[in-house]
Amino acid sequence: MLQLVRRHLVAILCLIGALAPFIGMLFIDLFYYSTICGWILGFCCFVVSYIIVSKRPDEEDVTNPPTNNPIL
Repeated sequence: MLQLVRRHLVAILCLIGALAPFIGMLFIDLFYYSTICGWILGFCCFVVSYIIVSKRPDEEDVTNPPTNNPIL
């Protein structure tokens, strides 16, 4: 289960980030600033997913190591 979450973490964060403002709008009767909190939470999810993607090594670099042959 943990491997599944790790593999799809960026997609899950993007989905939460997209839905957070709408969920915040549903809770407007409970807490007056819930919409603003939803937008902030959504933005934070997108920023965290961007950081994860930018820090993750490229799969091409891992599978195909560079060769040391000079181009002639």
